[in-house]
Amino acid sequence: MRKLFLIITSIIVLLGIWLLISSKQATESTTRIQAKLADVKDFKYYLDQGNDKIGKEMANMDLVIVEPIEMQQKYIDHAQKNGTLVYGYINAMEADKWNSALYSQLNKADFYKDAYGEKMYFAEWDSYLMDMTSQHYQELLLEEIQKQIVQKGLDGVFLDTVGNINSYLPEKEQEAQNEAMLSFIQKIKQQYNGLSVAQNWGFQTLADYTAPYINFIMWENFSYDVVEEDDWALDKMKQLVHIRDKFGTQVMAIGFEDEEKSRALAEKYQFKFFYSPAGSHYNTWQ
Repeated sequence: MRKLFLIITSIIVLLGIWLLISSKQATESTTRIQAKLADVKDFKYYLDQGNDKIGKEMANMDLVIVEPIEMQQKYIDHAQKNGTLVYGYINAMEADKWNSALYSQLNKADFYKDAYGEKMYFAEWDSYLMDMTSQHYQELLLEEIQKQIVQKGLDGVFLDTVGNINSYLPEKEQEAQNEAMLSFIQKIKQQYNGLSVAQNWGFQTLADYTAPYINFIMWENFSYDVVEEDDWALDKMKQLVHIRDKFGTQVMAIGFEDEEKSRALAEKYQFKFFYSPAGSHYNTWQ
């Protein structure tokens, strides 16, 4: 009996030591990534396959966001060996029909439905709006992150379409979805040793819920003629600066038009900037 007690005690002590080491490693990794993100000078957002030319250029970037299903592992590894941060794309609030391996596992309760019980379909992307309050859906996404981000050794996960919560849902439904998004991101951190997390849009979600867990946020269509004289945009710029000062959350801005003026405006607020003349289609390496 005493021998069994000693064995159990030893296991508990070893487990405690392992947890302390893991926690320390996670904290050190987060600190390292935050420092590297703060120093980013150039980044790319690209969601297609690579080639030798792209792989070489990736290795010269500070940060690249890729579609891990499409981007070959050898180019990811080469970029990371050269100091590039590589984040993998995961569509959070939409299910893409092209990703059949994930899509085939969805059930009816995973899809968002409006007051009439109808799904919300995005024809441009051939995708459906999802219900983040579905625990089944969250589990599927966590498995996808394990498979596409963690197992492939990427530096972080980039959650797209977080902004759909505030953009498409009735105000009375947003709180539940935002709380579910926060819970989902906390699970990512807990299950994957503090994995770095980024999100696309969702400025109010960031401000009210997710900021303590987000290493960078992306602002698409940060184009001079769209944001420079818009009161809402100016307010969000100031809000993001405040969040960055408090939590270290960096801002990755993507301009679609007027590269020079858009870049200058981004630099005014110390946002990182990438110019995408093709707009929100990122299948061409530019």
